[in-house]
Amino acid sequence: MIKNSEKIKEKLVCSIVVPMYNAEKFISQTLDSILSQTEKNFEVICVDDCSKDRTIEIVKEYQKKDSRIKLIQNESNLKVSRTRNRGIEIAQADWIALLDSDDMWETTFLEEVIKKRNETNARLVSTSCKFMTNEGEILSNEFIVNDVIKYKELLKQNSILCSSVFIEKNLLIKYPFFADSVHEDYVCWLSILKEIGCSYAVTKPLMIYRLTTGSKSRNKLKAIKMTYFTYRKHGLNPISSLFYTFCNAINGIKKYSKINKGKIVKGK
Repeated sequence: MIKNSEKIKEKLVCSIVVPMYNAEKFISQTLDSILSQTEKNFEVICVDDCSKDRTIEIVKEYQKKDSRIKLIQNESNLKVSRTRNRGIEIAQADWIALLDSDDMWETTFLEEVIKKRNETNARLVSTSCKFMTNEGEILSNEFIVNDVIKYKELLKQNSILCSSVFIEKNLLIKYPFFADSVHEDYVCWLSILKEIGCSYAVTKPLMIYRLTTGSKSRNKLKAIKMTYFTYRKHGLNPISSLFYTFCNAINGIKKYSKINKGKIVKGK
C-alpha cells in the first residue's frame, strides 16, 4: 500500500524552493510569477529566515488562496545557503526548482525546462535571463547562455543562474549550499558539473533577475575576492584560482557593461 506522502511525491512535477528574508517589497511579484505558470503540478516551499517585515504575513495571505504554498519559518537566522538547504530537504518532489524572493519567471518557465529535461535526460537544466531594475522595469539586454554548459566552461564564468535552475533533488542533497562567505551557488554548480560532466539550458530568457543595489554581484571588488575563495573552496590550487578569477572578472565586465547599457523596455 502506497503511503500518502509517496502518492503526493508521484503527482508533483517539482518542488519550488523560495528562501526569504525581509522580502515584503518583492515576494508578491515572485509568487505571482510562480502561480501563473502554465505547468501547475508543483508545491511551493517558502522558507523565511526570521524576516522583520511583512514577508510572513504576505505569504500567509497567498496560502489562503492556494494550498500548494507551504511556509516554513526558521527559529534563528540561518542565512540564505542554509535556508535554501532547509527547503530542499523538506521538498517532497524528486526535482527542485529554485527561485529567489526578488526574482521572477516567465509563465512558461517550468513547462520549457521540463521539456528540455525530457529531451536531453539532463540532471540539471537552467535558462538564459532578462534583467530588471530594483523597481521592476525590464531592461533591453539579456544574458544568453549556451544550450550545453560544460565543467571547463563553467570554471570561466558562472553561467548557471540560481533562480533559473531545475535539478534533481538528490544532487542538491549530495552537494548542498554551504557558505555565504563565497558564491555559494557557484561552488555547488562546479561540484555537480565536475561529477556529471555538463548541464543543459533553455537559451530563451525565461528568468527575470532583479538588479538590487548592494547585492554581492553588484559590488565588484567584493565579488572578485569571493570568486577567488570560491575556487579555493572548490579545491583548486592558488594559481588556478587566480587564473579562473581573472577569466571570470573579464567575463563579468563584459556582462555588466551590456547590462548598464540596457534601456528600459517595459515597466512593472
